[in-house]
Amino acid sequence: MTRLLILLTLLSIAQQGVGSAERGASTSLPPPSSQPPSDAAAILAKVDAYRNPLTSFSIDVDVTSITPDGQHESAKYRVLGRGSDKSIVEFVAPAADKGKFLLMLRDAMWIYMPSASRPIRISPLQRLLGQASNGDVARTSFTVDYNPTAIAEEGDAWVLELYAKDPAVAYNHVRLWVDKKTNEPRRADFYVVSGKLIKRATDSEYGVMNGRRAVTAIEIDDLLKPGNRTLMRYANLTPRENPEKMFTKDALGKW
Repeated sequence: MTRLLILLTLLSIAQQGVGSAERGASTSLPPPSSQPPSDAAAILAKVDAYRNPLTSFSIDVDVTSITPDGQHESAKYRVLGRGSDKSIVEFVAPAADKGKFLLMLRDAMWIYMPSASRPIRISPLQRLLGQASNGDVARTSFTVDYNPTAIAEEGDAWVLELYAKDPAVAYNHVRLWVDKKTNEPRRADFYVVSGKLIKRATDSEYGVMNGRRAVTAIEIDDLLKPGNRTLMRYANLTPRENPEKMFTKDALGKW
């Protein structure tokens, strides 16, 4: 417990330092448009249907972190979602993490640990495992956090420029590649407020879950530390009626 609290504190301090440095840097990116192109918005909605095909659901997520020297670390989670902006992440494995939960409500996030008296506020940007952040596991919708402000063509793909609706969102800007024929997401590049590219996510596998075609694997590359890679695999998408009362700090670990 003490070691985890220290880790969370150090992560928070480090991210505040990064945030301060980024805010002090030149912001050369164009501001979001107040009226996003309707075609881009329609494409983004179709993209999210592959990432979050049900309105109330349960899905299993396996995360494996791979270092340049080939070392692996794995963890398993179960995500319970309601709508596009409420989710609970249940820690399934390793056994030492069982009983922990993450609650994400829009951009706010808390972690619950059985040994703590109350949930602790944390950042969605903090890494959960490898290059996968808390928010990467808990959130599956771009539309909640971003406005599409431009659309371009690159070969057989649309390229959407997404800008955060709220400055508190972890990544200020996302460049998203989308298959023209199917509207399936292919790749997303994530930028911080200074315009620096820090992470790339590739939608590497598709499959059928609960009778729907959906993303079943995403590979995340750390562009600040090349060679560090994280694989997120999705399985067992199931409709589940997750009541509104589940998604509160007081309810964590009690239902």
